[in-house]
Amino acid sequence: MKISIVYSHFYYLIIVVAGLWYGKKAIYVALFFGLLLLVNSYIITGILSPDSLIRVCMFCVVGFVLGLIVEQMNCYRNVLVEQNNELQKINNQLRDSQKSFETANKKLNLLSSITRHDINNQLMVLLSYIELSREKIRDSVILNMVAKEEAAAHTIMRQIQFTKSYQDIGVHAPQWQNVPEIISQIQKNDTIGAIEISIRLNGLEIYADPLLEKVFFNLIDNSRRHGERVTSISFSFITNDKNIVTLIYEDNGTGVQDTDKERIFEKGFGKNTGFGLFLSREILAITELSIKETGIYGKCARFEILIPLEKYRFAHYH
Repeated sequence: MKISIVYSHFYYLIIVVAGLWYGKKAIYVALFFGLLLLVNSYIITGILSPDSLIRVCMFCVVGFVLGLIVEQMNCYRNVLVEQNNELQKINNQLRDSQKSFETANKKLNLLSSITRHDINNQLMVLLSYIELSREKIRDSVILNMVAKEEAAAHTIMRQIQFTKSYQDIGVHAPQWQNVPEIISQIQKNDTIGAIEISIRLNGLEIYADPLLEKVFFNLIDNSRRHGERVTSISFSFITNDKNIVTLIYEDNGTGVQDTDKERIFEKGFGKNTGFGLFLSREILAITELSIKETGIYGKCARFEILIPLEKYRFAHYH
C-alpha cells in the first residue's frame, strides 16, 4: 500500500516548522527524520529503496533552503528594524527642530508686529507735526522741504506695510484653491469699479500659498491704476504638450514697455508702493509657480502664470 511513501509526507510539515523556527539548523531535523524514514522503510520493506534515499535528500534540501530563506528574511527584517529606528530618531529630531523653529518664528513675528506698531505710531506723530509745521510756515523753500519730509514719511509707512505682507508669505502650508472662486470674491471689491472681468478657467484649482488671492488682486489693481483705459480683464488658460498649464491674465489697457517687463517684478519698482508684483512673484514661487509679462505695449498687459503638472487640477474631476 506504499505506506512508507504516504506517512513520510507528513515529515515535510515538521521540517517546514523547524525551518521557520530555527533557520538553517532545520537541516538536523531533516536528517533525523530522513534516518527515521530509512529505518522504517527497511523494517517495512526489508530493503533501502532508492525512493527512500531520494526522499531523504529532499528532506535535507527542503530544510536547508527553507532555513536559508528564513535567515535571509530575518536578516532583512533586522536591517529594516534598525533603519526604522534610525528614521524614528531622525523624525523625532525633526519634530523637535520644527517645534523650536515654530517657537522662534512666533517670537520673531511678535517682535516684528510690536516693532511695526510702534514705528507706525511714531510715524503718525511725525506726520501730525509735519502738518502743523506746514500751517505755520510761509517760506516756500522750507515748505518744499516739509513736503519732501512728508513724502519720505509716507514711503517709510509703505515699507513697513510691505514687511507685514512679506512676513505672512510661507507662514501657512500651501493648499488647493479654486481660482474662479477667488476671482469672483475679488470682483465684489468696490475698488475695482466698472471693470468687466471674464473668467474662462473651467474650474481650475492651484496648489499654492494661502496668499494666492493677493496675486490676482495685485494684477487687477495694477491694471486699474496703471492701465489708464482698462475696461475689461480676462482670465483663461492653455495647456502645452508637457501638461504645463499657463494661466493667462490679460487687460485692454496701455500695457508695459518692453524695457520694464522684467523690472516690474523688482522690489520698489513702480509709481505706487512698488511691492505688489514683487510680492506676487514671491507668493507663487512658494509652490514653484512662475509669472512673466508678455503683453504688447500700447495694446494690452498680459501676465502668464506657469503651473507644473502636480500643482493644478480641475474641480469637475473631483
